[in-house]
Amino acid sequence: MKVLLLGANGQLGSDIRRLWDDATIEIGGATRADADVTDADAVRALVARERPDVVINTTAFHNLPVAESDPETCFRVNVVGGWHVARAAADASAAVVQVSTDYVFDGERREPYVEDNARRALNVYGAAKIATEDVVRQANPRCLVVRVSGLYGLAGSAGKGGNFVETMLRLAREGQPLRVVSDQVTAPTNTAAIAEGLLPLVRDEMRGVVHLAADGECSWHEFAAAVFESSGLAPQLEAVTTDEFGGPVRRPLYSVLGSERVARLGHWREGLERYLREREER
Repeated sequence: MKVLLLGANGQLGSDIRRLWDDATIEIGGATRADADVTDADAVRALVARERPDVVINTTAFHNLPVAESDPETCFRVNVVGGWHVARAAADASAAVVQVSTDYVFDGERREPYVEDNARRALNVYGAAKIATEDVVRQANPRCLVVRVSGLYGLAGSAGKGGNFVETMLRLAREGQPLRVVSDQVTAPTNTAAIAEGLLPLVRDEMRGVVHLAADGECSWHEFAAAVFESSGLAPQLEAVTTDEFGGPVRRPLYSVLGSERVARLGHWREGLERYLREREER
């Protein structure tokens, strides 16, 4: 099986390339320099040249505050870009895997969301990802939409200048007091675990929608406290509500992902310990 991986230098893409040790799969990585997903001709030419069996699209515009002020760019990269990738894959008789997000849900539940739960986004990014899911599935019937939550990986996040763990560690070492929301609950997930969980789904040609996220759940404040405990740091850490924290983006207060199709990944604490261990080894 030949796989074309778009966003190969991102958090998830980097871990797919690093961890997919399968002799039956050949991975070709592409970045924005190879083909910008908003350029239909460039994407079509890349896919036609590589002739993959599967195209995995990990690219995204996911800077939430910027998305609120610039929805056009958010929709162009996510929705139009997703359409270009799915259509190019279909034209080449290839399947497509599209990465999506827990932010397609509104957070009104208090139990994990599963694949068939109704979607309702609270912010521009979430709305764009709902539209992305729909156009990708329309453009290419051989499609797998993979929803994930709270990603952090060794490669960092180009759109955010790091990830939550790295931001917490940096601010703690700078001696800054920290205010972290305690009423937004999710399951932060190491991209290494997602990469490993995705491999058998691609190999088995799963279609439709699936959730890949860490087991357990925690608030961002609890997650920050666990980061500091595991790193031997003790900064001033204050728990605040979403209303107290403020900001331009509405976020779901509960966005934990469960699944009716696959087992949940390892517990979020295991993912964090692995991240910190592999980070230190680097």
